[in-house]
Amino acid sequence: MREDRATGELTAARQELAVAKEALAARQRDLAEWENTKEERRDRIYDTIIGRKVSRDQIDLATEGVSRIDEEGVLKADNVKRAEGVVKEKADAAEVAKANLTIATRNRMKIDEHKAVWLAEDAAAQEARAEGELEDFIVRKEEI
Repeated sequence: MREDRATGELTAARQELAVAKEALAARQRDLAEWENTKEERRDRIYDTIIGRKVSRDQIDLATEGVSRIDEEGVLKADNVKRAEGVVKEKADAAEVAKANLTIATRNRMKIDEHKAVWLAEDAAAQEARAEGELEDFIVRKEEI
Protein backbone atom coordinates (compact mmCIF):
# COMPACT_ATOMS: atom_id res chain seq x y z
CA MET A 1 0.00 0.00 0.00
CA ARG A 2 2.83 2.39 0.86
CA GLU A 3 4.59 1.48 -2.35
CA ASP A 4 1.45 2.16 -4.39
CA ARG A 5 0.98 5.50 -2.66
CA ALA A 6 4.64 6.41 -3.28
CA THR A 7 4.29 5.44 -6.94
CA GLY A 8 1.25 7.69 -7.27
CA GLU A 9 3.08 10.55 -5.58
CA LEU A 10 6.04 10.14 -7.93
CA THR A 11 3.77 10.13 -10.96
CA ALA A 12 1.99 13.26 -9.73
CA ALA A 13 5.31 14.99 -8.98
CA ARG A 14 6.60 14.18 -12.47
CA GLN A 15 3.41 15.53 -14.05
CA GLU A 16 3.69 18.73 -12.02
CA LEU A 17 7.32 19.03 -13.13
CA ALA A 18 6.29 18.66 -16.77
CA VAL A 19 3.63 21.35 -16.35
CA ALA A 20 6.18 23.66 -14.68
CA LYS A 21 8.68 23.07 -17.49
CA GLU A 22 6.04 23.90 -20.08
CA ALA A 23 5.17 27.10 -18.19
CA LEU A 24 8.86 28.00 -18.12
CA ALA A 25 9.15 27.39 -21.86
CA ALA A 26 6.12 29.63 -22.45
CA ARG A 27 7.64 32.41 -20.33
CA GLN A 28 10.94 32.07 -22.17
CA ARG A 29 9.13 32.30 -25.52
CA ASP A 30 7.36 35.45 -24.32
CA LEU A 31 10.66 36.99 -23.27
CA ALA A 32 12.32 36.03 -26.58
CA GLU A 33 9.41 37.51 -28.51
CA TRP A 34 9.67 40.71 -26.48
CA GLU A 35 13.43 40.84 -27.14
CA ASN A 36 12.82 40.45 -30.87
CA THR A 37 10.18 43.19 -31.05
CA LYS A 38 11.34 45.75 -28.47
CA GLU A 39 13.63 47.72 -30.80
CA GLU A 40 11.01 47.79 -33.53
CA ARG A 41 8.38 49.03 -31.09
CA ARG A 42 10.73 51.69 -29.74
CA ASP A 43 11.60 52.79 -33.26
CA ARG A 44 7.91 53.18 -34.14
CA ILE A 45 7.45 55.44 -31.12
CA TYR A 46 10.52 57.51 -31.98
CA ASP A 47 9.53 57.69 -35.66
CA THR A 48 6.27 59.40 -34.69
CA ILE A 49 8.13 62.32 -33.10
CA ILE A 50 11.51 62.53 -34.86
CA GLY A 51 11.65 65.18 -37.55
CA ARG A 52 8.33 66.71 -36.61
CA LYS A 53 7.33 69.64 -34.57
CA VAL A 54 5.95 68.20 -31.31
CA SER A 55 4.93 69.51 -27.94
CA ARG A 56 6.57 68.59 -24.66
CA ASP A 57 3.51 66.45 -23.80
CA GLN A 58 4.00 64.37 -26.94
CA ILE A 59 7.67 63.87 -26.07
CA ASP A 60 6.67 62.84 -22.55
CA LEU A 61 4.12 60.38 -23.97
CA ALA A 62 6.78 58.90 -26.25
CA THR A 63 9.22 58.58 -23.35
CA GLU A 64 6.50 56.95 -21.26
CA GLY A 65 5.78 54.49 -24.08
CA VAL A 66 9.46 53.51 -24.26
CA SER A 67 9.54 53.14 -20.47
CA ARG A 68 6.54 50.83 -20.60
CA ILE A 69 8.29 48.67 -23.17
CA ASP A 70 11.31 48.42 -20.84
CA GLU A 71 9.08 47.65 -17.83
CA GLU A 72 7.39 44.92 -19.83
CA GLY A 73 10.80 43.36 -20.44
CA VAL A 74 11.64 43.49 -16.74
CA LEU A 75 8.32 41.81 -15.91
CA LYS A 76 8.85 39.11 -18.52
CA ALA A 77 12.38 38.44 -17.23
CA ASP A 78 10.99 38.23 -13.69
CA ASN A 79 8.34 35.77 -14.89
CA VAL A 80 11.10 33.59 -16.34
CA LYS A 81 13.02 33.68 -13.03
CA ARG A 82 9.90 32.73 -11.09
CA ALA A 83 9.10 29.91 -13.50
CA GLU A 84 12.67 28.63 -13.11
CA GLY A 85 12.17 28.64 -9.34
CA VAL A 86 8.94 26.67 -9.69
CA VAL A 87 10.69 24.14 -11.95
CA LYS A 88 13.44 23.73 -9.36
CA GLU A 89 10.86 23.21 -6.58
CA LYS A 90 8.96 20.64 -8.66
CA ALA A 91 12.21 18.84 -9.57
CA ASP A 92 13.14 18.69 -5.88
CA ALA A 93 9.68 17.36 -5.03
CA ALA A 94 10.05 14.70 -7.74
CA GLU A 95 13.42 13.66 -6.30
CA VAL A 96 11.89 13.38 -2.81
CA ALA A 97 9.02 11.30 -4.23
CA LYS A 98 11.53 9.08 -6.03
CA ALA A 99 13.48 8.58 -2.80
CA ASN A 100 10.24 7.76 -0.94
CA LEU A 101 9.37 5.20 -3.61
CA THR A 102 12.81 3.63 -3.27
CA ILE A 103 12.40 3.40 0.50
CA ALA A 104 8.89 1.96 0.19
CA THR A 105 10.10 -0.61 -2.35
CA ARG A 106 13.03 -1.58 -0.15
CA ASN A 107 10.72 -1.95 2.86
CA ARG A 108 8.30 -4.10 0.87
CA MET A 109 11.17 -6.31 -0.25
CA LYS A 110 12.27 -6.69 3.38
CA ILE A 111 8.73 -7.62 4.39
CA ASP A 112 8.54 -10.13 1.53
CA GLU A 113 11.85 -11.69 2.63
CA HIS A 114 10.70 -11.89 6.25
CA LYS A 115 7.35 -13.29 5.15
CA ALA A 116 9.12 -16.02 3.18
CA VAL A 117 11.19 -16.89 6.26
CA TRP A 118 8.10 -16.86 8.48
CA LEU A 119 6.20 -19.07 6.05
CA ALA A 120 9.11 -21.51 5.82
CA GLU A 121 9.35 -21.65 9.63
CA ASP A 122 5.59 -22.10 9.92
CA ALA A 123 5.62 -24.86 7.29
CA ALA A 124 8.45 -26.62 9.15
CA ALA A 125 6.55 -26.33 12.45
CA GLN A 126 3.36 -27.69 10.87
CA GLU A 127 5.30 -30.55 9.31
CA ALA A 128 6.88 -31.33 12.70
CA ARG A 129 3.44 -31.33 14.32
CA ALA A 130 2.07 -33.56 11.57
CA GLU A 131 4.96 -35.98 12.01
CA GLY A 132 4.40 -35.95 15.77
CA GLU A 133 0.75 -36.75 15.31
CA LEU A 134 1.64 -39.46 12.80
CA GLU A 135 4.15 -40.94 15.25
CA ASP A 136 1.53 -40.87 17.99
CA PHE A 137 -0.90 -42.63 15.69
CA ILE A 138 1.68 -45.22 14.59
CA VAL A 139 2.85 -45.86 18.17
CA ARG A 140 -0.69 -46.27 19.43
CA LYS A 141 -1.52 -48.61 16.58
CA GLU A 142 1.45 -50.81 17.40
CA GLU A 143 0.52 -50.86 21.09
CA ILE A 144 -2.89 -52.23 20.33
